[in-house]
Amino acid sequence: MSRVSLPVERVALLIHTLPMSETAVPQRLADPRKSRKRLSTALFLAGFLLRFGFVLWQRTYIQWPGKAYPFAMEVSSIAAHLARGQGYSSPFLHDTGPTAWVSPAYPILVAAVFKVFGIYSNASALVILGLQCAMAAATGVLIYALGKRTLGEKIGLSAAWIWTFCPIFFRWPASWIWDFAASALLLVGLLLISLRVAESGSRKHWLLLGTVWGVAALTNPALLSILPFTFGYAAFGNDRNGRKWLTNLACSVLLILAIVSPWAIRNEVVFGHPILLRSNFWFEFHLGNYHYSNGMGYLGFHPGANPRELRRYAELGEQGYVQWAKSAAMDFLRQHPREFAELTLDRTLWFWDGTSILYQGDEWWRPWKFWPLSVTAWLGFIFLLTRRPRGWPLYAACLIVYPLPYYFVYPVAKYRYAIEPEMLLLTIYLGSVLWSELSIWRAARDSASA
Repeated sequence: MSRVSLPVERVALLIHTLPMSETAVPQRLADPRKSRKRLSTALFLAGFLLRFGFVLWQRTYIQWPGKAYPFAMEVSSIAAHLARGQGYSSPFLHDTGPTAWVSPAYPILVAAVFKVFGIYSNASALVILGLQCAMAAATGVLIYALGKRTLGEKIGLSAAWIWTFCPIFFRWPASWIWDFAASALLLVGLLLISLRVAESGSRKHWLLLGTVWGVAALTNPALLSILPFTFGYAAFGNDRNGRKWLTNLACSVLLILAIVSPWAIRNEVVFGHPILLRSNFWFEFHLGNYHYSNGMGYLGFHPGANPRELRRYAELGEQGYVQWAKSAAMDFLRQHPREFAELTLDRTLWFWDGTSILYQGDEWWRPWKFWPLSVTAWLGFIFLLTRRPRGWPLYAACLIVYPLPYYFVYPVAKYRYAIEPEMLLLTIYLGSVLWSELSIWRAARDSASA
Protein backbone atom coordinates (compact mmCIF):
# COMPACT_ATOMS: atom_id res chain seq x y z
CA MET A 1 0.00 0.00 0.00
CA SER A 2 2.78 2.42 0.85
CA ARG A 3 4.50 1.82 -2.50
CA VAL A 4 1.25 2.69 -4.32
CA SER A 5 0.33 5.69 -2.22
CA LEU A 6 3.75 7.31 -2.10
CA PRO A 7 3.66 8.78 -5.63
CA VAL A 8 0.18 10.10 -4.97
CA GLU A 9 1.35 11.82 -1.79
CA ARG A 10 4.29 13.36 -3.64
CA VAL A 11 2.01 14.65 -6.41
CA ALA A 12 -0.35 16.13 -3.84
CA LEU A 13 2.54 17.80 -2.04
CA LEU A 14 3.87 19.17 -5.32
CA ILE A 15 0.49 20.68 -6.25
CA HIS A 16 0.12 22.14 -2.76
CA THR A 17 3.47 23.87 -3.00
CA LEU A 18 2.86 25.45 -6.43
CA PRO A 19 2.69 29.27 -6.42
CA MET A 20 -0.82 30.71 -6.14
CA SER A 21 -0.52 32.44 -9.52
CA GLU A 22 0.00 29.10 -11.29
CA THR A 23 -3.08 27.47 -9.73
CA ALA A 24 -5.35 30.51 -9.82
CA VAL A 25 -5.16 31.09 -13.57
CA PRO A 26 -6.86 27.78 -14.57
CA GLN A 27 -9.55 28.43 -11.95
CA ARG A 28 -10.30 31.83 -13.39
CA LEU A 29 -10.40 30.47 -16.92
CA ALA A 30 -12.74 27.71 -15.81
CA ASP A 31 -15.32 30.11 -14.35
CA PRO A 32 -18.34 29.50 -16.64
CA ARG A 33 -20.19 32.65 -15.57
CA LYS A 34 -17.33 34.92 -16.60
CA SER A 35 -16.93 33.04 -19.88
CA ARG A 36 -20.62 33.43 -20.67
CA LYS A 37 -20.50 37.12 -19.78
CA ARG A 38 -17.51 37.71 -22.04
CA LEU A 39 -19.17 35.81 -24.87
CA SER A 40 -22.45 37.71 -24.49
CA THR A 41 -20.59 41.02 -24.42
CA ALA A 42 -18.63 40.10 -27.55
CA LEU A 43 -21.79 39.04 -29.39
CA PHE A 44 -23.63 42.19 -28.42
CA LEU A 45 -20.82 44.63 -29.21
CA ALA A 46 -20.02 43.00 -32.56
CA GLY A 47 -23.69 42.88 -33.55
CA PHE A 48 -24.32 46.48 -32.56
CA LEU A 49 -21.17 47.99 -34.05
CA LEU A 50 -21.62 46.24 -37.38
CA ARG A 51 -25.27 47.27 -37.70
CA PHE A 52 -24.80 50.82 -36.48
CA GLY A 53 -21.72 51.14 -38.65
CA PHE A 54 -23.89 50.09 -41.57
CA VAL A 55 -26.41 52.82 -40.66
CA LEU A 56 -23.65 55.43 -40.68
CA TRP A 57 -22.01 54.09 -43.84
CA GLN A 58 -25.23 53.92 -45.86
CA ARG A 59 -26.74 56.97 -44.11
CA THR A 60 -30.03 55.16 -43.67
CA TYR A 61 -30.99 57.74 -41.02
CA ILE A 62 -31.62 60.31 -43.76
CA GLN A 63 -35.07 60.47 -45.33
CA TRP A 64 -34.20 61.01 -48.99
CA PRO A 65 -36.88 62.52 -51.27
CA GLY A 66 -39.21 59.87 -52.66
CA LYS A 67 -38.04 57.20 -50.20
CA ALA A 68 -40.27 55.60 -47.58
CA TYR A 69 -37.39 54.94 -45.15
CA PRO A 70 -36.50 55.39 -42.41
CA PHE A 71 -39.62 57.02 -40.95
CA ALA A 72 -42.13 54.97 -42.99
CA MET A 73 -45.68 56.07 -42.18
CA GLU A 74 -48.01 55.04 -39.37
CA VAL A 75 -45.64 54.63 -36.41
CA SER A 76 -43.75 57.85 -37.05
CA SER A 77 -46.89 59.85 -37.87
CA ILE A 78 -48.57 58.84 -34.60
CA ALA A 79 -45.32 59.52 -32.74
CA ALA A 80 -45.06 62.99 -34.27
CA HIS A 81 -48.60 63.85 -33.17
CA LEU A 82 -47.85 62.55 -29.67
CA ALA A 83 -44.68 64.65 -29.50
CA ARG A 84 -46.66 67.74 -30.53
CA GLY A 85 -49.20 67.12 -27.76
CA GLN A 86 -52.00 66.12 -30.17
CA GLY A 87 -52.65 62.75 -28.57
CA TYR A 88 -52.49 59.27 -30.02
CA SER A 89 -53.86 60.13 -33.44
CA SER A 90 -53.44 60.53 -37.19
CA PRO A 91 -51.49 57.56 -38.62
CA PHE A 92 -51.28 59.04 -42.16
CA LEU A 93 -49.49 62.37 -41.53
CA HIS A 94 -52.64 64.52 -41.84
CA ASP A 95 -54.74 65.36 -38.79
CA THR A 96 -57.52 62.78 -38.90
CA GLY A 97 -58.32 62.27 -35.23
CA PRO A 98 -57.81 59.48 -32.67
CA THR A 99 -56.48 56.15 -33.83
CA ALA A 100 -55.95 52.56 -32.73
CA TRP A 101 -54.36 51.63 -36.07
CA VAL A 102 -51.09 50.57 -34.44
CA SER A 103 -50.46 49.17 -30.97
CA PRO A 104 -49.04 51.86 -28.69
CA ALA A 105 -45.64 50.66 -27.44
CA TYR A 106 -43.51 51.54 -30.46
CA PRO A 107 -45.14 54.89 -31.36
CA ILE A 108 -44.71 55.95 -27.72
CA LEU A 109 -41.01 54.98 -27.83
CA VAL A 110 -40.51 56.92 -31.08
CA ALA A 111 -42.45 59.89 -29.67
CA ALA A 112 -40.11 60.03 -26.66
CA VAL A 113 -37.12 60.23 -29.02
CA PHE A 114 -38.88 62.87 -31.15
CA LYS A 115 -39.52 64.92 -28.04
CA VAL A 116 -35.81 65.03 -27.17
CA PHE A 117 -34.08 65.02 -30.57
CA GLY A 118 -36.66 66.62 -32.84
CA ILE A 119 -39.65 65.46 -34.87
CA TYR A 120 -38.59 63.75 -38.11
CA SER A 121 -35.01 64.94 -37.59
CA ASN A 122 -31.92 63.06 -38.73
CA ALA A 123 -30.79 62.97 -35.09
CA SER A 124 -34.00 61.24 -34.04
CA ALA A 125 -33.71 58.73 -36.86
CA LEU A 126 -30.11 58.00 -35.87
CA VAL A 127 -31.09 57.42 -32.23
CA ILE A 128 -34.04 55.17 -33.07
CA LEU A 129 -32.09 53.13 -35.60
CA GLY A 130 -29.33 52.85 -32.99
CA LEU A 131 -31.85 51.46 -30.50
CA GLN A 132 -33.04 48.99 -33.12
CA CYS A 133 -29.44 47.94 -33.81
CA ALA A 134 -29.03 47.33 -30.08
CA MET A 135 -32.20 45.21 -30.04
CA ALA A 136 -30.94 43.15 -32.99
CA ALA A 137 -27.55 42.73 -31.29
CA ALA A 138 -29.22 41.58 -28.08
CA THR A 139 -31.21 39.09 -30.16
CA GLY A 140 -27.91 37.44 -31.12
CA VAL A 141 -27.12 36.93 -27.42
CA LEU A 142 -30.53 35.35 -26.83
CA ILE A 143 -30.15 33.14 -29.91
CA TYR A 144 -27.08 31.62 -28.29
CA ALA A 145 -28.97 31.10 -25.02
CA LEU A 146 -31.99 29.55 -26.75
CA GLY A 147 -29.88 27.27 -28.91
CA LYS A 148 -27.82 26.16 -25.92
CA ARG A 149 -30.93 25.21 -23.93
CA THR A 150 -32.66 23.40 -26.79
CA LEU A 151 -30.50 22.19 -29.67
CA GLY A 152 -27.00 22.27 -28.20
CA GLU A 153 -24.39 24.85 -27.28
CA LYS A 154 -22.40 24.58 -30.52
CA ILE A 155 -25.56 25.08 -32.58
CA GLY A 156 -26.56 28.09 -30.50
CA LEU A 157 -23.09 29.62 -30.73
CA SER A 158 -22.83 29.10 -34.49
CA ALA A 159 -26.29 30.60 -35.07
CA ALA A 160 -25.51 33.56 -32.82
CA TRP A 161 -22.31 34.45 -34.69
CA ILE A 162 -24.00 34.07 -38.08
CA TRP A 163 -26.81 36.36 -36.90
CA THR A 164 -24.19 38.83 -35.69
CA PHE A 165 -22.14 38.97 -38.90
CA CYS A 166 -24.50 38.12 -41.78
CA PRO A 167 -25.72 41.31 -43.53
CA ILE A 168 -29.05 39.75 -44.55
CA PHE A 169 -30.15 40.11 -40.90
CA PHE A 170 -29.26 43.83 -40.88
CA ARG A 171 -32.03 44.79 -43.29
CA TRP A 172 -34.94 45.91 -41.15
CA PRO A 173 -33.34 47.15 -37.89
CA ALA A 174 -30.87 49.32 -39.83
CA SER A 175 -33.29 50.94 -42.25
CA TRP A 176 -36.92 51.16 -41.15
CA ILE A 177 -38.37 52.64 -37.97
CA TRP A 178 -40.83 49.92 -37.00
CA ASP A 179 -41.17 47.14 -34.44
CA PHE A 180 -39.33 44.42 -36.40
CA ALA A 181 -36.22 44.26 -34.20
CA ALA A 182 -38.29 44.49 -31.02
CA SER A 183 -40.58 41.68 -32.21
CA ALA A 184 -37.69 39.30 -32.93
CA LEU A 185 -36.06 40.09 -29.59
CA LEU A 186 -39.31 39.65 -27.65
CA LEU A 187 -40.13 36.33 -29.31
CA VAL A 188 -36.74 34.76 -28.57
CA GLY A 189 -36.99 36.05 -25.01
CA LEU A 190 -40.48 34.59 -24.60
CA LEU A 191 -39.32 31.17 -25.77
CA LEU A 192 -36.42 31.28 -23.30
CA ILE A 193 -38.67 32.30 -20.41
CA SER A 194 -41.17 29.56 -21.32
CA LEU A 195 -38.37 26.99 -21.09
CA ARG A 196 -37.35 28.38 -17.71
CA VAL A 197 -40.94 28.25 -16.43
CA ALA A 198 -41.33 24.67 -17.63
CA GLU A 199 -38.16 23.68 -15.76
CA SER A 200 -38.43 25.68 -12.55
CA GLY A 201 -42.15 26.37 -12.13
CA SER A 202 -41.41 29.35 -9.88
CA ARG A 203 -44.01 32.07 -9.62
CA LYS A 204 -41.32 34.66 -10.34
CA HIS A 205 -40.74 33.16 -13.79
CA TRP A 206 -44.47 32.78 -14.44
CA LEU A 207 -44.94 36.48 -13.70
CA LEU A 208 -41.97 37.37 -15.88
CA LEU A 209 -43.58 35.41 -18.72
CA GLY A 210 -46.83 37.37 -18.25
CA THR A 211 -44.99 40.69 -18.12
CA VAL A 212 -43.06 40.11 -21.33
CA TRP A 213 -46.19 38.86 -23.08
CA GLY A 214 -47.99 42.03 -22.03
CA VAL A 215 -45.21 44.14 -23.52
CA ALA A 216 -45.23 42.01 -26.68
CA ALA A 217 -48.99 42.43 -27.07
CA LEU A 218 -48.62 46.22 -26.96
CA THR A 219 -45.70 46.07 -29.39
CA ASN A 220 -46.78 43.58 -32.07
CA PRO A 221 -50.07 41.71 -31.53
CA ALA A 222 -49.15 39.28 -34.34
CA LEU A 223 -46.88 37.56 -31.82
CA LEU A 224 -49.89 36.56 -29.72
CA SER A 225 -50.52 33.56 -31.98
CA ILE A 226 -47.57 31.93 -30.17
CA LEU A 227 -48.90 32.73 -26.67
CA PRO A 228 -51.05 29.58 -26.17
CA PHE A 229 -48.09 27.39 -27.08
CA THR A 230 -45.70 29.06 -24.65
CA PHE A 231 -48.20 28.75 -21.82
CA GLY A 232 -49.10 25.21 -22.86
CA TYR A 233 -45.45 24.18 -22.93
CA ALA A 234 -44.80 25.75 -19.53
CA ALA A 235 -47.90 24.13 -18.00
CA PHE A 236 -47.07 20.70 -19.46
CA GLY A 237 -43.51 20.87 -18.12
CA ASN A 238 -44.76 21.69 -14.63
CA ASP A 239 -47.47 19.05 -14.73
CA ARG A 240 -45.02 16.37 -15.85
CA ASN A 241 -42.80 17.18 -12.87
CA GLY A 242 -45.71 17.05 -10.43
CA ARG A 243 -45.85 20.76 -9.70
CA LYS A 244 -49.00 22.79 -9.18
CA TRP A 245 -49.22 25.34 -11.97
CA LEU A 246 -52.82 26.47 -12.46
CA THR A 247 -52.67 29.33 -9.93
CA ASN A 248 -49.39 30.59 -11.35
CA LEU A 249 -50.75 30.44 -14.89
CA ALA A 250 -53.82 32.40 -13.81
CA CYS A 251 -51.63 35.05 -12.17
CA SER A 252 -49.56 35.32 -15.35
CA VAL A 253 -52.64 35.76 -17.54
CA LEU A 254 -54.09 38.35 -15.16
CA LEU A 255 -50.81 40.26 -15.37
CA ILE A 256 -51.07 40.33 -19.17
CA LEU A 257 -54.62 41.67 -18.92
CA ALA A 258 -53.51 44.30 -16.39
CA ILE A 259 -50.79 45.50 -18.76
CA VAL A 260 -53.01 45.76 -21.85
CA SER A 261 -56.21 46.93 -20.11
CA PRO A 262 -55.34 50.68 -19.95
CA TRP A 263 -54.97 50.69 -23.74
CA ALA A 264 -58.20 48.71 -24.19
CA ILE A 265 -60.07 51.05 -21.82
CA ARG A 266 -58.77 54.07 -23.71
CA ASN A 267 -60.07 52.59 -26.97
CA GLU A 268 -63.46 51.83 -25.43
CA VAL A 269 -63.77 55.40 -24.18
CA VAL A 270 -62.54 57.03 -27.40
CA PHE A 271 -64.31 54.86 -29.98
CA GLY A 272 -67.32 53.64 -28.02
CA HIS A 273 -66.74 49.95 -28.60
CA PRO A 274 -64.08 47.39 -27.66
CA ILE A 275 -60.75 47.44 -29.51
CA LEU A 276 -58.35 45.30 -27.53
CA LEU A 277 -55.03 46.03 -29.28
CA ARG A 278 -55.36 47.53 -32.78
CA SER A 279 -58.14 48.22 -35.22
CA ASN A 280 -56.76 47.71 -38.71
CA PHE A 281 -57.09 43.95 -39.35
CA TRP A 282 -60.03 44.13 -41.75
CA PHE A 283 -58.40 46.95 -43.66
CA GLU A 284 -55.24 44.87 -44.10
CA PHE A 285 -57.38 41.90 -45.10
CA HIS A 286 -59.14 43.97 -47.73
CA LEU A 287 -55.79 45.26 -49.01
CA GLY A 288 -54.89 41.76 -50.14
CA ASN A 289 -58.34 40.38 -51.02
CA TYR A 290 -60.51 41.83 -53.75
CA HIS A 291 -61.55 40.70 -57.21
CA TYR A 292 -58.50 40.33 -59.51
CA SER A 293 -56.15 40.97 -56.59
CA ASN A 294 -52.56 39.81 -56.89
CA GLY A 295 -52.64 39.00 -53.17
CA MET A 296 -49.76 41.29 -52.33
CA GLY A 297 -51.52 44.22 -50.66
CA TYR A 298 -52.44 46.88 -53.19
CA LEU A 299 -51.17 50.34 -52.16
CA GLY A 300 -53.83 51.93 -54.34
CA PHE A 301 -56.28 51.13 -51.55
CA HIS A 302 -54.02 52.55 -48.84
CA PRO A 303 -54.78 55.96 -47.24
CA GLY A 304 -51.05 56.53 -46.87
CA ALA A 305 -50.50 56.24 -50.63
CA ASN A 306 -53.78 57.31 -52.27
CA PRO A 307 -55.33 60.76 -51.54
CA ARG A 308 -58.78 59.43 -52.48
CA GLU A 309 -58.53 56.73 -49.83
CA LEU A 310 -57.24 59.25 -47.31
CA ARG A 311 -60.32 61.40 -47.93
CA ARG A 312 -62.55 58.38 -47.47
CA TYR A 313 -60.71 57.53 -44.22
CA ALA A 314 -61.13 61.11 -42.93
CA GLU A 315 -64.80 61.30 -43.90
CA LEU A 316 -65.82 57.93 -42.46
CA GLY A 317 -63.52 58.09 -39.45
CA GLU A 318 -61.15 55.27 -38.63
CA GLN A 319 -63.78 52.84 -37.39
CA GLY A 320 -66.18 53.63 -40.21
CA TYR A 321 -63.37 53.15 -42.71
CA VAL A 322 -62.41 49.78 -41.22
CA GLN A 323 -66.06 48.68 -41.35
CA TRP A 324 -66.24 49.73 -45.01
CA ALA A 325 -63.10 47.66 -45.75
CA LYS A 326 -64.55 44.70 -43.87
CA SER A 327 -67.80 44.90 -45.84
CA ALA A 328 -65.93 45.03 -49.15
CA ALA A 329 -63.71 42.09 -48.16
CA MET A 330 -66.67 39.96 -47.04
CA ASP A 331 -68.46 40.68 -50.32
CA PHE A 332 -65.38 39.42 -52.13
CA LEU A 333 -65.32 36.23 -50.03
CA ARG A 334 -68.99 35.52 -50.76
CA GLN A 335 -68.76 36.24 -54.46
CA HIS A 336 -65.32 34.76 -55.24
CA PRO A 337 -64.49 32.00 -52.74
CA ARG A 338 -62.36 30.08 -55.22
CA GLU A 339 -60.29 33.15 -56.05
CA PHE A 340 -59.72 33.72 -52.32
CA ALA A 341 -58.64 30.08 -51.86
CA GLU A 342 -56.18 30.36 -54.74
CA LEU A 343 -54.76 33.60 -53.36
CA THR A 344 -54.36 32.00 -49.93
CA LEU A 345 -52.45 29.05 -51.37
CA ASP A 346 -50.24 31.39 -53.36
CA ARG A 347 -49.52 33.56 -50.33
CA THR A 348 -48.61 30.49 -48.29
CA LEU A 349 -45.75 29.90 -50.73
CA TRP A 350 -44.92 33.57 -51.21
CA PHE A 351 -44.41 34.13 -47.49
CA TRP A 352 -41.44 31.75 -47.67
CA ASP A 353 -40.03 32.14 -51.19
CA GLY A 354 -39.67 35.94 -51.34
CA THR A 355 -41.97 36.54 -54.31
CA SER A 356 -43.30 39.60 -52.50
CA ILE A 357 -39.87 41.23 -52.85
CA LEU A 358 -40.52 41.60 -56.59
CA TYR A 359 -43.49 43.86 -55.81
CA GLN A 360 -41.69 46.14 -53.36
CA GLY A 361 -39.86 48.33 -55.86
CA ASP A 362 -36.49 49.58 -54.62
CA GLU A 363 -35.44 46.61 -52.51
CA TRP A 364 -32.01 45.58 -51.22
CA TRP A 365 -32.25 41.89 -52.08
CA ARG A 366 -33.82 39.44 -54.49
CA PRO A 367 -35.83 36.29 -53.81
CA TRP A 368 -32.80 34.04 -54.35
CA LYS A 369 -31.26 35.62 -51.26
CA PHE A 370 -34.45 35.15 -49.26
CA TRP A 371 -35.77 31.64 -49.84
CA PRO A 372 -32.67 29.53 -48.92
CA LEU A 373 -33.21 30.25 -45.20
CA SER A 374 -36.81 29.09 -45.55
CA VAL A 375 -35.78 25.83 -47.19
CA THR A 376 -33.07 24.97 -44.67
CA ALA A 377 -35.28 25.93 -41.71
CA TRP A 378 -38.08 23.64 -42.88
CA LEU A 379 -35.65 20.78 -43.53
CA GLY A 380 -34.24 21.30 -40.04
CA PHE A 381 -37.79 21.29 -38.72
CA ILE A 382 -38.31 17.80 -40.18
CA PHE A 383 -35.37 16.49 -38.13
CA LEU A 384 -36.72 18.42 -35.14
CA LEU A 385 -40.00 16.49 -35.37
CA THR A 386 -38.27 13.13 -35.59
CA ARG A 387 -35.73 13.74 -32.80
CA ARG A 388 -37.79 16.05 -30.58
CA PRO A 389 -35.13 17.89 -28.55
CA ARG A 390 -36.08 20.11 -25.65
CA GLY A 391 -38.44 22.90 -26.66
CA TRP A 392 -39.35 21.49 -30.06
CA PRO A 393 -43.08 22.48 -29.78
CA LEU A 394 -42.01 26.13 -29.44
CA TYR A 395 -40.10 25.98 -32.71
CA ALA A 396 -43.08 24.25 -34.32
CA ALA A 397 -45.38 27.09 -33.25
CA CYS A 398 -43.02 29.67 -34.76
CA LEU A 399 -42.91 27.97 -38.17
CA ILE A 400 -46.48 26.67 -38.41
CA VAL A 401 -48.67 29.07 -36.42
CA TYR A 402 -47.05 32.51 -36.58
CA PRO A 403 -47.30 32.92 -40.40
CA LEU A 404 -50.98 31.87 -40.63
CA PRO A 405 -52.50 35.40 -40.59
CA TYR A 406 -50.23 36.49 -43.44
CA TYR A 407 -51.43 33.62 -45.63
CA PHE A 408 -54.91 35.17 -45.47
CA VAL A 409 -53.91 38.84 -45.66
CA TYR A 410 -50.72 39.39 -47.71
CA PRO A 411 -47.07 38.39 -47.37
CA VAL A 412 -44.22 40.88 -47.15
CA ALA A 413 -40.58 39.96 -46.56
CA LYS A 414 -40.40 42.07 -43.39
CA TYR A 415 -43.02 39.92 -41.65
CA ARG A 416 -40.69 36.90 -41.62
CA TYR A 417 -38.06 38.73 -39.59
CA ALA A 418 -39.76 38.02 -36.24
CA ILE A 419 -39.13 34.28 -36.59
CA GLU A 420 -35.80 34.41 -38.41
CA PRO A 421 -33.80 33.76 -35.19
CA GLU A 422 -35.63 30.44 -34.78
CA MET A 423 -35.27 29.71 -38.50
CA LEU A 424 -31.53 30.28 -38.27
CA LEU A 425 -31.24 27.91 -35.31
CA LEU A 426 -33.14 25.24 -37.27
CA THR A 427 -30.82 25.79 -40.23
CA ILE A 428 -27.72 25.21 -38.11
CA TYR A 429 -29.48 22.24 -36.51
CA LEU A 430 -29.97 20.76 -39.99
CA GLY A 431 -26.27 21.14 -40.72
CA SER A 432 -25.36 19.56 -37.39
CA VAL A 433 -27.61 16.55 -37.93
CA LEU A 434 -26.38 15.98 -41.48
CA TRP A 435 -22.75 16.23 -40.36
CA SER A 436 -23.41 13.75 -37.57
CA GLU A 437 -25.09 11.30 -39.93
CA LEU A 438 -22.26 11.68 -42.43
CA SER A 439 -19.69 10.97 -39.71
CA ILE A 440 -21.58 7.84 -38.65
CA TRP A 441 -21.77 6.67 -42.25
CA ARG A 442 -18.06 7.22 -42.78
CA ALA A 443 -17.21 5.38 -39.56
CA ALA A 444 -19.38 2.45 -40.60
CA ARG A 445 -17.81 2.39 -44.06
CA ASP A 446 -14.29 2.48 -42.67
CA SER A 447 -15.15 -0.26 -40.20
CA ALA A 448 -16.58 -2.44 -42.96
CA SER A 449 -13.56 -1.90 -45.22
CA ALA A 450 -11.20 -2.77 -42.39
